Amino acid sequence: MAESIGLIERAAALLRQRDANESAALPPTDGEAGTSDSGPELVLDRGRLANYGITMPSSARSRTVEEFRLVKRNLMTQFSHGVSSEDQRSSRLIMVTSARPGEGKTFISLNLALAFASERDVKALLVDVDTQHSTLRTILGISGQEGIVDVLAGNRELSEMLIQTNVPNLMILPAGRGGPHVPELFSSNRMAILMAQMTRRFADHYIIIDTPPCMASSDAAALAPLVGQIVFIVEAHHTQQVEIEASLSMLSACPRISLLLNKTNAMAGEHFGSYQYYYYSQGRESDVLRSENPA
Repeated sequence: MAESIGLIERAAALLRQRDANESAALPPTDGEAGTSDSGPELVLDRGRLANYGITMPSSARSRTVEEFRLVKRNLMTQFSHGVSSEDQRSSRLIMVTSARPGEGKTFISLNLALAFASERDVKALLVDVDTQHSTLRTILGISGQEGIVDVLAGNRELSEMLIQTNVPNLMILPAGRGGPHVPELFSSNRMAILMAQMTRRFADHYIIIDTPPCMASSDAAALAPLVGQIVFIVEAHHTQQVEIEASLSMLSACPRISLLLNKTNAMAGEHFGSYQYYYYSQGRESDVLRSENPA
């Protein structure tokens, strides 16, 4: 466990060093607003989700729900710290990724989206951009084959691809089919325009983007400049330091990167501190350990 924490501490130190002589550049604001819309409805089955370890927030306070409440609060704090409306808007674009497949990024993405959807004053839009290996489609039982790729290609409108769930504050935007053209779509101006459009249209939404692993796809690097925050998943006893360093280098265009240690096992079941959460933000002196007693 100490070895895994040491990896994250060294990674956070790399992030601080990266931006020691840099200052944040703020893009211009446009002030455009809009309303949300969606197409078909998807019924989320609690039993099906439970089989994948996903817990839907309810009146009962569970350990997993409390863990993601903590992470959610830290991400929402960065929204409130935005110095301009554009900075606050981009802070609601949160990309979740990892170094390698199987480290838990989709598990984190879906639980985070459900955590945001449980808020009274904000909503959540979960965007799947993992076109090659979409675990989210399997977990949720999404049957269609179209999604954000078709919007970027100009074949569909965004409103046609949005799926409203039976959780009132949660919408899903599926990935769509993969193909050799997909990386260029995600790195194109169309993607930047679409991301800006979503933050304006869904002004009361946090947008969680489930992105392919850094070491398996170039998509995470292409999207890093477009999002306001990144949650980078580190699998305990598995992710290697060289993989973390290489991944953080690819994601360096994003000014705010959180490091979340997943799949820990010591002290499991005693309290809800099973995730080690470090936060780094450009311009701050140090990272903050959010969970003092990780399980």
